[in-house]
Amino acid sequence: MKIQLALVAVLGTTFAFPAAAAPAVQDPAPKSAKDKKIRKLLEITGAAASGKQVMDAMLDHFSKTANPESLIELIVPIYMKNLDEETLDGAIAFFESPAGKTFIKVQPKILKESMEAGQRWGAEAAQTTLKALEK
Repeated sequence: MKIQLALVAVLGTTFAFPAAAAPAVQDPAPKSAKDKKIRKLLEITGAAASGKQVMDAMLDHFSKTANPESLIELIVPIYMKNLDEETLDGAIAFFESPAGKTFIKVQPKILKESMEAGQRWGAEAAQTTLKALEK
């Protein structure tokens, strides 16, 4: 449970506002004839499938070797540096309470919806900025 709580906290702070960390996704430009030919060549030669196989192998290897406990060992000193024991006691009491348990339960949904909102916000801000620069 403690590992899950720590991972929720880390992932929550890491992914809460992805629009600030990543560029807004734009519609891809129309593909040129040359682009289409390259994609066809990659498909025919199996290069596209090879790329997928490499990615699948990397993800499989990562999932087998990633150790959540080692991530916790990296995070504990950060919490030690930034939180005193009184604050930790309060946080633990809250997250063990019914309200805290509800918060933990809905946090993934909140993060997902916040990420989506952040991406929309970032895309709108980028478009507004680009339009202003064109003038």
